Amino acid sequence: MKRLHILCLALLAAATLSGCHRYLAREVRIVPKDIETYGSAGADVTLHVANRGGRPLRFEAAALSLAYDGGEVLRATLRDTVTVASGWEGDVRMRCRLRVPDRAALYAVQRKLQRAETQRMTVSFALRLRVGDAVKKIGRRRMPLSDFLNTFGLRPEDLLTDSE
Repeated sequence: MKRLHILCLALLAAATLSGCHRYLAREVRIVPKDIETYGSAGADVTLHVANRGGRPLRFEAAALSLAYDGGEVLRATLRDTVTVASGWEGDVRMRCRLRVPDRAALYAVQRKLQRAETQRMTVSFALRLRVGDAVKKIGRRRMPLSDFLNTFGLRPEDLLTDSE
């Protein structure tokens, strides 16, 4: 379950910086590196970040929700602001809070992912980041999970890797 809980948050960070804004696409690179969970309460996601641009980058808020049949199964939120200085490259730890409203539904989702059944699963996300003085808000509501994964060339089974 470790990857099911957190990989989506790492993908959210990568998706945000990969093409939603020309500066970010040109000057910032993010690679998910490590995930450490604290039960179902929270997790630390370590990303390798290269900010080659001349502006600092601040993740001010981030939230991601996984829903099945319209009901929220998992919510991950960034706990603290994360800042990456301009011209800096290294590892950044993002502390996240997890909320699992219905553990039985989360287990059912895990079983469906094992069978690559994502038809009734959606992802919603919102991110607010600051690049220098400019604030960029990025979000999407009820995006089909399959579309979200296709963006990264992933399959549903990839979310379950190292999950036991």
